[in-house]
Parts: sequence; C-alpha cells; structure tokens
Amino acid sequence: MWYDQTQKFCGCATVAVFLSIPGLARAQEAEEHDLHFTHPIFTESVSPDSKVRVDFAREWEEEGNANEIELEAEYGIHHDFSIEVEAPFVFLSPDVGSSESGLGNLEVAFKFANLTFVERGLLLGYGLAFGLPTGDEAGGIGSDHIWEIEPFFNFGVISGNWEIVGWTRFGIPTNQDVGEEVETEFHYDFSTLYHFSPRLQGLVELNGGTGLSGDEAGQGIVTLSPGIKVAPFSGNTDLFIGLGGGFPLGDEELNAHLRAAVFYHF
Repeated sequence: MWYDQTQKFCGCATVAVFLSIPGLARAQEAEEHDLHFTHPIFTESVSPDSKVRVDFAREWEEEGNANEIELEAEYGIHHDFSIEVEAPFVFLSPDVGSSESGLGNLEVAFKFANLTFVERGLLLGYGLAFGLPTGDEAGGIGSDHIWEIEPFFNFGVISGNWEIVGWTRFGIPTNQDVGEEVETEFHYDFSTLYHFSPRLQGLVELNGGTGLSGDEAGQGIVTLSPGIKVAPFSGNTDLFIGLGGGFPLGDEELNAHLRAAVFYHF
C-alpha cells in the first residue's frame, strides 16, 4: 500500500514540476526583477525563496495544551519557483489522559510566482502542497494513512515600507478508510507588515479556516496575530528572529497561541 501511494505522490509531483517549465522558460527570457517579500510569522511568504526556518509554537486549548517544533527548508530553484519541505514534531499534554509526542505530517510544497506585474509592486503566486501521512493518528498527532492535496493561490503587494500578503488554501484528503468522512477544508491568511528599519519589522496577521465537508462542515476558527521581527546582528539581515501571539475572534476552542521563529536566508 505504501508503495502504491508513493507512486501516486511521485506522479503528482512530476506533473507539478513539468507544469512549471513554461514559466521558468519565460522567466529566463525576461529581465531579472527583484520583488522579495519578507516572511510573516503565521502566514507564508509569496515570493519563492531559499531559507531555513525553525518554529517553536505553543497552543492553549480547552482540552489541553500542545507544543510544536517545526523545521522548514525552502530552496529557490529560480526566482519564480521553489520547493519547500516542512517537518513538525508535536508534544501533546491533554488535561485527561497521557501525554503524547511524535512526528506530525510532513508537507512538500511547490511554489510558483507570476512576474507579470512585479514592476507595479504586485506578485501573484500559486502552487500545490502534499501532506504525507507520517503522523500517529492513535496518539492524536496527524494521520498515518491520509494523503492530503492542497492547491493554493496567493498575492503580495509592496508599497514603500508596507507589505500586504494574502493566501487561500484548499485541503483535499485522499486514501480514507472505508466509511471515513471526506473532510475538505478552506484556509485563508492575510498579513500586513511594516518595515520600521532594515532590522525591525512589525506585523498583524489574520488567519482562519472552515470545514467545507464532513463532520466539521461550516465550523471554523479565526485568529488575530500581532507580531514583531528583529535582525539581532548589525549589518546582517539574513538572520531574523520573530515572535507573534494569536488570539481567537469569537467563542473558539483555541484559546490562544504563541509562536517564536528563527529565519535564515541564503
């Protein structure tokens, strides 16, 4: 079964890469443009990039607390295409029952950028992400059999010291067990970031999601997340440290969350 699913994943990934070839060819013929977006804390950046990122996250929920350490690596093959891999390690501390820890679902994403409007400060993007079943469903950490396909679309606008970024994502699960609900999801993320100086950035993010089908259909959550990012070393803006806190808007199961992140660009 794992062999068959791996074949399916590799086939989808191959199709995604081949779809990028016309865009890469056009980009090579076009003049090089420099429209690079800063990475927010809870929202992904629009522009393809080369970076390593480590996140430390804490969530307070009604049924207990959860901690997560996530390693993210992204490599920009070209200025309009990158491949990204995310690996989360989760620690659950429920109010009732034993604590659990383990690797969550790995994610591999193919990010593309449309350079048509970069001279106007606008970058459009799209891509496809794949969630791999490397979690432990019995322990409440991810899934051990569901493969998720997540197409996404995004945009980014730069005007002076301001950066505005928006994302929409559609989660589509596959390989469910017999009788298991098909729970599709819609997620959206918005970030407004301001450069106070080359070494100091402030931002406010709005992140939400809602179920489209299955048991969670019509149910969702929205959080407002202010944050700050600082380059700790003078003259070096390749390394940034960020801290953000998220607060739910409305009566939500998630009480609050906190995220610290280290970004290194190369």
